[in-house]
Amino acid sequence: MIVALSAGRQSPQELRERLSLDEQSQKDLLAAPHPGLAELLVLSTCHRTEIYATGDGLEADVVHSVAAIMPGLLPTDHHDVRFMQGADAIEHLFRVACGLDSLVIGEPQVLSQVRQALVLAQEAGATGPSLNNIFGRAIRLGRRVRNETPLGRLGRSIGDIAADYLNSRFDGLDGTHTLIVGAGEIARDAASGCRKAGAKLTIASRTLASAIQLADELDSDDVHTLDKLPSLLETVDVVIVALSGDLKLNQADFSDHDRSDLLVLDLSAPSVVDARSRGYLEVVDLEQLPGPRGPEITDAMIDAESMVKKEVADLMHWADTRASGPAIQELRAFAQEIVEEEVNRIAGSLDVPPEQFAKIEELGNRIANKLLHGPTVELRRCNDADRATIRKIFRLDSTR
Repeated sequence: MIVALSAGRQSPQELRERLSLDEQSQKDLLAAPHPGLAELLVLSTCHRTEIYATGDGLEADVVHSVAAIMPGLLPTDHHDVRFMQGADAIEHLFRVACGLDSLVIGEPQVLSQVRQALVLAQEAGATGPSLNNIFGRAIRLGRRVRNETPLGRLGRSIGDIAADYLNSRFDGLDGTHTLIVGAGEIARDAASGCRKAGAKLTIASRTLASAIQLADELDSDDVHTLDKLPSLLETVDVVIVALSGDLKLNQADFSDHDRSDLLVLDLSAPSVVDARSRGYLEVVDLEQLPGPRGPEITDAMIDAESMVKKEVADLMHWADTRASGPAIQELRAFAQEIVEEEVNRIAGSLDVPPEQFAKIEELGNRIANKLLHGPTVELRRCNDADRATIRKIFRLDSTR
């Protein structure tokens, strides 16, 4: 049984920020004991923190085991998180990997985040055949959706969306001075889009080395560390913040300036800008940025959703077939046992030559195979309830 706990886009921002896990926190959780669970994987992206797990107990017990190990989760949070199991959990993961559950539909970063989550769990020895198979399928499906539907062309990164938003808001960025705070993938995409639109760039990062590396890619030489942030704000028009971890930009970082306005795009997840009370400061976060929309996006989503549904059905069919293997073996062993008993009984009461004995035995096996053909086919494609009915009909769970 697979279960999933999700604090995603449907959850309040405060809860998502409280449950957000950086890479080290994910490693710590994966390495810690997780009683009642067989396999474990943690997925933490810009808009979600999710735990996927398998267990052999009752569904309720597995769900409680998952909730118990989530750092920061409170009993009062149960209305704001989503628990899924079986096909629902698998479908949710597939939609996440395809970018269908993202704030920006089709955004490409989430697929690499799903892949990284699998790598971390495998390195920790926390996964096994079930989660490895399911996440492997999710990653392959995510690639197929991007290759076989327009989402691969229409899906935009968060950084791209931010640059487009600024370009539209300012009617072009020629001459606009933009401060990029951060040097990761999102910051890079946003900076690249702003540079193409004509903005002048200043880069500030935790370390000067990371700021220089990003600046070199963008042919800029205006680089700084974060301690220079207050003075940098005096000369820029726009600030794009894309930071990870527990760093916060507060009132002290945004000290008062002799200016009328400053636009800040906070692309961090969780958000890091905690200075909204400054009168001259306008903060726009991820959820306020408009993503791609229109008929082409709608058609691409329909195609992608169809691929997700088919992949879930194929996986559940594979799981049912695999689950039916022991029952099919038991059924055939039962039939073989009856054939041998009856052939030996009739042969013992008659003076049957060996060559005729073999023919009688062959006839018995052929009859058994014909009788078992229908039940075997049904076992390969049936669900748990139907499988239990077939086992009951043939008394496979009772002593014979």
